Amino acid sequence: MKYVVLWVTAFLLIEGSAFAQDDASGAAESATETEPAAEPAPAETPAPEEEKRSVYYKKVQGLLWIEGFAGPSSYDPDQFGAPSGVDNAPKLKGPEGGLSVLAGLGGFGIGAFYRQANYTQYKLMKVGMEIQGTFRFIPYVHPMVRLDIGYARTFDGNPYGLTNSDSDGVVFTGGVGIRIPIIRWMSIAASFDWSFVALSLRGDSAGGRVQSWIAGQQLGGTFALTFHFIGVRKN
Repeated sequence: MKYVVLWVTAFLLIEGSAFAQDDASGAAESATETEPAAEPAPAETPAPEEEKRSVYYKKVQGLLWIEGFAGPSSYDPDQFGAPSGVDNAPKLKGPEGGLSVLAGLGGFGIGAFYRQANYTQYKLMKVGMEIQGTFRFIPYVHPMVRLDIGYARTFDGNPYGLTNSDSDGVVFTGGVGIRIPIIRWMSIAASFDWSFVALSLRGDSAGGRVQSWIAGQQLGGTFALTFHFIGVRKN
């Protein structure tokens, strides 16, 4: 009888342990089934630093443009008409430099310019109104056009070596090129320019008094550094 009681007790203990393990396993599975699935993390919005690296960040802006430029040039004073009684003036080459200040209105700029070319026999000065068009929808490298209308004159000499001379007139310039943004407030530009220069020339020569209009052309290559201020975005 003693052994029967021991066997029954052992059997009950084993069955109780198995039942407890089954209950614990079932509770764990139930908890796993009822636990909600984790939601996906929201997509991160691009930081301002990443936005300004997009292709459309690289375009010129600003309400005030200050531009300095320089480059080679050549000038034929009487390409289209020379005064009678004097020899044709030689075609000369020399450096040209200047400054312009423009109001930037998106891809359009308007303002004033000053240019001076130094040749061996004289200097040619031009001052007037400048209009620039910049095609900003092309990022990084913007095609551009330039139109200048203004006053022109020679000084420190003249094309014909006259004495008691004076000359002044009008100039029309057209140019095409490219503008490249560097940073938010700076760009560089390069263009090829053609100018029509008409001057009223007055002076004394060995053959007498000279007073006539001369019409010529100037060719130039312009390399510019431009600073853009006011209204340049800060992001």
